[in-house]
Amino acid sequence: MKKSSLTALLLAVVILFGLWPSTHPAAAATRCDWAQFVADITVPDGTTFRAGESFNKTWRIRNIGSCTWNTDYSLVFVSGAQMNAPASIKLPKSVAPGQSVDLTVSMTAPNAAGTHRGNWQLKNASGVLFGIGANADKSFWVEIKVSGAPGATGYDFVENAASAAWTSGAGTLTFPGTEGDAKGFARRVDSPKLENGSTSSLPGLLMAPQNVTDGYIQAVYPAFRVERGDRFQATIGCEYNATSCWVNFRLQYQIGSGAVETLWSFNEKHEGLVYRADIDLSRLAGQDVKFILRVNAAGSAAGDRVLWAAPQIVRGGAPAPTATPGPSRTPTPTPAPGACTDRIRFVADVTVPDGTTFAPNTNFTKTWRVKNVGTCTFNINYYLVYVSGDKLGTTEQVKFTSTIAPNTTFDLSVNLTAPAANGTYRGYWQLKNDKGQLFGIGANYDKPFWVEIKVAGGATAVPTNTPLPTTPVSFGTIFDFAASAASAAWTSGAGSLPFPGTEGDAKGFVLKLDNVEMENGKTENAPSLLTFPQNVNNGYIQGVFPAFRVERGDQFRATVGCQYRFNACYVTYRLEYQIGSDPVKVLWNFTEKYEGLLYNVNLDLSALAGKDVKFILKVLAAGPAANDRAVWVNPRIVRAGNAATATATPVTPTATSIPPTATPTATFLPPTATATLPPATATPVPDTATPEPTATATP
Repeated sequence: MKKSSLTALLLAVVILFGLWPSTHPAAAATRCDWAQFVADITVPDGTTFRAGESFNKTWRIRNIGSCTWNTDYSLVFVSGAQMNAPASIKLPKSVAPGQSVDLTVSMTAPNAAGTHRGNWQLKNASGVLFGIGANADKSFWVEIKVSGAPGATGYDFVENAASAAWTSGAGTLTFPGTEGDAKGFARRVDSPKLENGSTSSLPGLLMAPQNVTDGYIQAVYPAFRVERGDRFQATIGCEYNATSCWVNFRLQYQIGSGAVETLWSFNEKHEGLVYRADIDLSRLAGQDVKFILRVNAAGSAAGDRVLWAAPQIVRGGAPAPTATPGPSRTPTPTPAPGACTDRIRFVADVTVPDGTTFAPNTNFTKTWRVKNVGTCTFNINYYLVYVSGDKLGTTEQVKFTSTIAPNTTFDLSVNLTAPAANGTYRGYWQLKNDKGQLFGIGANYDKPFWVEIKVAGGATAVPTNTPLPTTPVSFGTIFDFAASAASAAWTSGAGSLPFPGTEGDAKGFVLKLDNVEMENGKTENAPSLLTFPQNVNNGYIQGVFPAFRVERGDQFRATVGCQYRFNACYVTYRLEYQIGSDPVKVLWNFTEKYEGLLYNVNLDLSALAGKDVKFILKVLAAGPAANDRAVWVNPRIVRAGNAATATATPVTPTATSIPPTATPTATFLPPTATATLPPATATPVPDTATPEPTATATP
């Protein structure tokens, strides 16, 4: 290939993937008006709306020309579907070269079902149009899907809220409820204002869970006959200014007197974003279904005020797909035909290959190279997220800063810190889409990728990527939870439980095992606790241990996972604690599904040093509990330089009643970090260049 042709090709790739920097010393100097698309702040391509529904579209655009855009410049509609938007809108402020501006237009979804796109450009003070692209003449756009036609709402949850049975852990609730009622309340809001500052044109439901730790609120609606093609739709988020809001949204259902099943689940924290639920109900077609809107608090419920804007079942849109028969427990719905898929393939470790050695407390950047092998474009509402293993001092998620088209290879980077103690450490990561659903690599695109390092030159510690030995190297077990299990107060939603319990007890049970075969097919020869929640939907079990005096440097350690062969196991592990009669607090939270992996827990307890702490081991079912056999392998507190097990302070355990309702996913990933994600890699990498790693099944 000639050098000039190669240069042109590379320039085209750079422009195509938005990698051109914000300053262009040569090119920008010769072009006055030139724009660059940065991001869809609201309404990413393919967002579904009901016919006639109002929405606000916001683009982020950068000035990469040499002229300042003043308020005589305009955003203008040029072609396609105008969607009842004004033809022209003045810029809200002056935008100097190199600066970005958010441009917002109010629109209305068309009446006709299908996909609609409207194209927009900018116009300068002299009336000359310009836009994005290599020649500054291309449009940016809004693209939506419309489901149904005006008046095609099959069921309106707001209009029928008074006919629902409202409850919380405190019992039956009235609708509308009383603002501030500690038992929980719900009421209709005609113009709900969501956390991103937008106001819905359609009414919604404001819900606040019971104001206790892990409180909840739910509404069971009268039975509704579902038809093929029906879809549940809503816009969800925290209420505006409810900055401490941190919850789990759920759409559940019940057919007759059968078990309550979870159709959809989503974790939400106030971070300035709202989310669009669009769930195909075809698997329930022909049945009379009682739908349940539910909100669970993640810990304290004091600031949890959430909105379901325009929750409804829409009927009359395009035909829905044939779904897998029967309800699924996985929170990721089956994509509809024509809907895109989120999939990635691991390509290479660009930096920090497995086994790289660092000195203690060293800062480093881990970069993976992966390829988008699905059909969805990853927009800026996608995240790289920590899911389990060793956190390595990082933020829990990193937001994308550019869009990644299908069949594109790109790099993912995160800033990490090596631990202080010697050993081998591994942290697992996945991607999260704009609907809050996790995905990754592997045959089913649901496995995490990882970073694995070694630390040398610090204090000796037990490696955390292998099963922890019974006798640690330099830390001694100071409190053994398995050995002390008889002194704990064991409870479930059915009340007090004995220890040891009875195998198969539907009220829940706990057993001490000296060896147990785990979901990875290996037997752990260490003292363990097999915990089985109460066998009801969202059941739980917990053990409140006698008060223990914590010292600085103490660590909680365990290996957790499901018991072998119980492949429907799906639970949340929690380590909670209570000091005196203070409220119970969550120290650690991890969601586990039977997938052939075990996870090691290594928690520093120094923040509790000098206090008598009642630790609580808790397991919550994520839906039905019938197969939830969750194991804590060798759960213990270790202390440097100690070899003997200490005797706990003799305090009578006082179990705090926590309703069997909260089942949040691992660590509730707060989407607050905005660390820079490297743009798409310009050089394509063939699928066959580097085979996908074979170690994804078992760490």
